[in-house]
Amino acid sequence: MGDKTGKENATYTWEAKTMGVSEAALKYSVNLELIERKVPQLKLVKSDNALEQVAEIKAGLPAGIVDALCRELEISRKELARVAGVAERTLNRKIQEGRLNADQSERFNRIAGLLNRSIDVLGAKEKAVRWLKNPRTYFGGKPPLDLADTELGSREVLNLLGRIEYGVFS
Repeated sequence: MGDKTGKENATYTWEAKTMGVSEAALKYSVNLELIERKVPQLKLVKSDNALEQVAEIKAGLPAGIVDALCRELEISRKELARVAGVAERTLNRKIQEGRLNADQSERFNRIAGLLNRSIDVLGAKEKAVRWLKNPRTYFGGKPPLDLADTELGSREVLNLLGRIEYGVFS
C-alpha cells in the first residue's frame, strides 16, 4: 500500500510467546511510515557552498538581513544588537549604509544558524524561538540566545540542542 509520496508503508508482524505459555501466542502488527518534516530555514547567505558563504560573509551581508532576523526571532533591533554583541548605534549606521561588515555578518549568520538548528530539533519555529529566548538552567539561568555573541557560546547551545535531539538527560 503506497502513500502520497509513492513510498511503501512497511508492515511488520511477529509473534510473542510469554514465558511458560507456549499454546497462547500474541500477534502484533506495526505500521511504520517515514515522515519527512521540512521546516523553512532562514538563509542569510545566497550560496550553499561553504567557501562561497565565507566569501559572502567577508564581503558583508546586506543590511536587510537584520530586520529579517528580528522578525524571525520576534525581537527588536535593539535586542538583536545586544544579543549579537554589536553596538546599537553602529548597527543603525550600518543599516543606513546598506551593508554590514564581516564581523557583524558572521555574528548574525551564527544567530540564524542557531535558530535554524533549534527549529530542526524542536520541530516548529514558535517552539524554537521560545526555547532560545527563555532562561535555561543548563546555561546558569541565561537564555540560549544570550550565548550567541561568541563562537564558544554558540557551540554550547548547539551541543545542548544535540543532547535534546538524542534524548540525553541534561
